[in-house]
Amino acid sequence: MTKKKLDYYLSLPYTYIIEWSDVDECFLGSIVELERNMTCGQTREEVFANLKEALIAYITTSLDNNMEIPEPLKIKDFKGSITYRTSKERHYSLAKQAKLHGKSINTFIDEAIGAKLQEAARM
Repeated sequence: MTKKKLDYYLSLPYTYIIEWSDVDECFLGSIVELERNMTCGQTREEVFANLKEALIAYITTSLDNNMEIPEPLKIKDFKGSITYRTSKERHYSLAKQAKLHGKSINTFIDEAIGAKLQEAARM
């Protein structure tokens, strides 16, 4: 097994979140896949540069200490099926709503999740 190197990890599509904080009066940023990381700056560009530096430091330290390095999720690792459990009351409500809209329960749930994901992406 070959050991992954810094360049490999830096080529991965890590998820960066940068948003304005009224409380802190600056942009705050973090990398979703890395726990307990956050930086701030007056511009998005400054925060992104800080996050890149932090990622390099994190990966370098982890490699030096033979620590596990989290990687972003890969679409190829997913099949498209989810086992979903709910109460019988919610199952009944889903079935009624799906029938009312002329859809299967799976289609109804998938569309509802899609709408919620779009809403979350706008936040």
